This record gives sequence, structure tokens and C-alpha cells, in this order.
Amino acid sequence: MFKNNQLKAYSLATILVGGMAAGMSQAHADTVVMLDPFVPTAGWAMETDDAFALARAGCLEGLTRIDFDGKLQPSLATSWTQSSPTTWDFSIRQGVKFTDGQELNAAAVVNSLNRVLAAEAPARAFNPKNVSKVAALDSSTVQITTPGPSVVLPLRLASPNTGILSPSSYTDSGTPNIIGACTGPFAVTSYVPKQKLVLARNSSYWGGVPGVEGAEMRFVPEGSTRVTQIKSGEAHIATKIPLSAKPGLAKNNDIVVTSVEIPRTTGMYLNNKKAPFNNPLIRKAVQAAIDTSLIAASAYEGGAVAAIGPFAPNEPWAGSTSPITRDLDRAKALLAEAGVKEGELSVTLRAYNSRPELVDVAQIIQAQLKEAGIAVAVIITDWAGMAPSFKGATYDMAMMSRGHQLDVADPIGFLQADYTCDGSFNMSHVCNPEIDALLENAAGIVDNDSRYDIYKQVATWLQEEAITVFIVHNSETNAARNNVEGFRTHPQGHYYLTKELHLH
Repeated sequence: MFKNNQLKAYSLATILVGGMAAGMSQAHADTVVMLDPFVPTAGWAMETDDAFALARAGCLEGLTRIDFDGKLQPSLATSWTQSSPTTWDFSIRQGVKFTDGQELNAAAVVNSLNRVLAAEAPARAFNPKNVSKVAALDSSTVQITTPGPSVVLPLRLASPNTGILSPSSYTDSGTPNIIGACTGPFAVTSYVPKQKLVLARNSSYWGGVPGVEGAEMRFVPEGSTRVTQIKSGEAHIATKIPLSAKPGLAKNNDIVVTSVEIPRTTGMYLNNKKAPFNNPLIRKAVQAAIDTSLIAASAYEGGAVAAIGPFAPNEPWAGSTSPITRDLDRAKALLAEAGVKEGELSVTLRAYNSRPELVDVAQIIQAQLKEAGIAVAVIITDWAGMAPSFKGATYDMAMMSRGHQLDVADPIGFLQADYTCDGSFNMSHVCNPEIDALLENAAGIVDNDSRYDIYKQVATWLQEEAITVFIVHNSETNAARNNVEGFRTHPQGHYYLTKELHLH
């Protein structure tokens, strides 16, 4: 028999889980608290970056996944075959339930994926340019059709944007209700907008019982605040630690700090659509005026290396072999050739504060370009404040850290989204039909070496034409309290709260 206060607590828990299946546990003392710098702002629409937050929280899963070694693995699909050059058939895992109790089946998969395809602002990895149809062949098989031959479709299905939600999670507003909506090791029980997700263990998880009873994913954009909370013990895990804080944290016996090289490059994006950066001479002048080696050593304190292009030297599709060397005389000569008189060029440079190093980099670039006779006004905002200027093509220059395997674990996803004429993330506002044709051809090439050669050509073009000024290749630095077991840094940043986590 419940006492009144026990009954009240039980009722509240039931409301929070939104009708989760039996076996779900509420968060107790055995709860992991993780700090994430990126605040969800799109109502959990799956075509947006909010999907990545839901995947990092251990809730959202797709048909395939990229493991911690960067390899493609089955997830909600157990196998897949390319039944024709333009069709892939996926076998849906049997016996899986969403945490609202509904069965995972082909119809649920089709419903989720078609909603992403129909989005007004398409996802970078999965949109009508690379997927033309999603249909159920039977209750356990989904067929996906592509406009042309595609060898990388299973990699596209590993993007969090293709995560599968329960059909009951979709509301009349078109944005999903994430309570009880997922299949992952953790289920959302409540959400405080712009502050945190509260999650409970999914004891019926198809992949095995998670090691902790619950989790909180707190959204903390300020790097200094994340550092303070991991030091005080208020949080167990803090992601994307500012490099300036790394030495101090490393001396703390209660904290484990890890840095991992990841497929991510920080660049200064130039608006190729409008003056002055529609002029390649001015783009190249800016590129020549920047000392990327100095930036890597100072702003990143040796935690990054000077960029040789969009891809790092150890990647098989890297187009260059060494970073561009700063040459102020060349920069001034290029400006003069472009008809720019000394001191008359004035531009803005935007940076967002959830990655603290970007603010430092922007200020260094401001000083370096001043030496070339270019006046730069630095504007600091959060990511949400910077995005409209990107999409509206109103900015001049902007700092951005971009994971080139974040959306698709093959460079074609990044290159098509960012640098084709109608790319869904073409923030450079560049258009070269020859590049579009090269990448369209690459999508159907089975032989990796031949496909990688095309990526090298595109990477070389980006660097030689200074479409983007690539600054450094990044590592990711995370910190965890020493009572946390099983925490790893995912190369694409897809997963942080996993069933392997334990507290002791």
C-alpha cells in the first residue's frame, strides 16, 4: 500500500516518462551528469542539429551507426544490401520497442525518414538531393532509393538526422515530443528548454542494460562554467574543454582529461557571394596574410595543427601536404592587383562562444590582417545568433569548426553539403558546376582509391582558390571525474551517454 507521498512521487514519475514501457527506471543517486556546450534550439526537429544532441544523450538511434573506431556497424537495421545501383534494402531489427511501448517496424522507420525528407530545410546527410524515396517492402524491410548510384547510403543512415522516433511522438505542430520517443539506452523523462535533458535507464534496451540508472545532459555554452562544474564535482563529464584549462585539470587527481584527434577542421569561412570575397584575389590575399602555425601554437596551445586544407595529412583524401606559409608581401600585392588601396578594405569577422578558442582565433586574425592593411571588426555571438548571417549570405567572414565526417563518415557528405551549388550547408555561397559534377560521379564509384582521388581534387581546389581559409585540424578535449568508467570520445561526436557508462 502506497502512503500519500509515495503515491504522489509515483504519479509524477509516470507522467515524466510519458507512458514508457515497463522496465524503465527513474534517475536516482546513480545518475551521470554531463555538460554539453550546444543548446538545442529547433524543437527537436530531426533535420536539425537538435538530433545530434538527442543522439549524444543516448536516446536516439538510426538504422546504422559509426562505432568508436570509426567503422560502420548495424544498429536498428541488422543488415543491408544494394539490390540495384539506386536501391538499398535494410532489414529492421526485430523485438525492439520504443520507450513508449510501440514496436519498431518498417512503417515506423518510413514515417521518420520521410518526415526528414519532407523538411523545409533539409538535413545535410539525408535530403531529396541524395534520397528520392523511402518505402516499406514488408513489415521488416525498408527500401531506400537514390537519384543516382550511391555507394555511401549506409553511411548517410548513420547520421543522427536519420534517427528513428516513435510514430506517436509526432504532434500536429510537426515537431516531435521526445518523451518516450526513442529506442536507445536512455529515455528522456523531462526537458527544461535551453537548460537540460533528464533521462532514465532503458532497462529493456535491445543492446543490454545500461550501467547507470539515469543521466542529466546539461547545456552549458560557457567553457569556463563547464570547467568550474567538473572541478567542483557538480558534473561527472564535461565535453569540449577549453584548451587553456587542460593543464590545470590534468593536475587534478580527481579528474581524467583526454584529447583525441578527430576529423574536424576549423576554418574561416568567406562569403563568396558578395564583395569583397567574390573576388578570388582578395580571398587569396586574406589567406596569405594569416599565420596558421602561430594560431595553432598560441590559441590552441599546441592542441591542434596548422591546416593543409579541409582534411588532415593522415586522411587518405587530403589534397595538400603542407599548410600555406604566411606571406605579407604577397598578400599586399594581391590586394593591389585587385585594385584595393592600402587601408580601404574593412570587413567583419564573426565567431561563436561555445567553442572558446574561436574567439581567441578571431582576435589573432584581426591583428594579422591589420598588418596586411585590412581592418577587421570582430563580432562574438552564440551559434544561434550567427546562423542567420550564414544562411542569409549577409556576413563577410566567420569562424566555424566543422566536422567533415559529422554528417556522413565519408567526405562526400561534407563536400556536397558545404561546397556544391545547392548544398544544404553551403555557407560559403560558392557555386562551381564542375565540382558538382565531380562529386556526383564520386557517389557511384565503388573503388575507394578512385573515389578518394576525386575528394583530393576538390580539397586542392578549395585550398588553391581560398574558398575557405582553413586554419587548424582539431582534437577534442574532454574531462571526466575519476569515478566514471566507460566514457569515450566518439570520433564524429555522435555518442557520449552510452550503456557502457558506470559510476563507482
